[in-house]
Amino acid sequence: MQLNKKLVLITVAAGDPDAAVKFYEKFFGLTFAQSLSDQYVTYHAPIDEGGIMLTVGPKHNAQETVVMYYAVDDLTAAVNDATAAGAKVLWGPGDLPIAAAEQAEYKQLVQKHYPADAQSATDWSTLGKAVLLADPAGNGVGLVQVADHARGRFMVGKHKRPLSQKEVNVHQDAVALGNKHKARRAKP
Repeated sequence: MQLNKKLVLITVAAGDPDAAVKFYEKFFGLTFAQSLSDQYVTYHAPIDEGGIMLTVGPKHNAQETVVMYYAVDDLTAAVNDATAAGAKVLWGPGDLPIAAAEQAEYKQLVQKHYPADAQSATDWSTLGKAVLLADPAGNGVGLVQVADHARGRFMVGKHKRPLSQKEVNVHQDAVALGNKHKARRAKP
């Protein structure tokens, strides 16, 4: 079973991002890196072996809380699918910019750790494009089309790991048990 969307980023919107980062650094036992954007200060760190990043940044409105972002191969098609299923676009699509002053060093890091990804990259000004949606219940859901040079970092594309057969089997059994439970509850 291959998932068509992969969780890659969890964003925490905080009134005091520095205090939130201190909490998450202690909680996860790691150091967060400052993002390379000139637009606003955010921090990020890997929190899972599967390429999931936690990002902490400023709140842009009072309702903003935690949003999960899923990597997709085609952002336009994914947004169309989501809106057809009842989602509303709240922001974007927009670039996830890398500050011009940091692009050369960032490129060196990618070349060091993901040389094949670096070879296929042509635009080093952005990590990709993203969009923020609201599902039919009003929950935030993010979609991101990751730039070629960032695919290894987020373990998408050729780096993506399919679900194991055991994970598939366990899930299928859970679905079957859930259906039995639903049927039992429906009986008077």
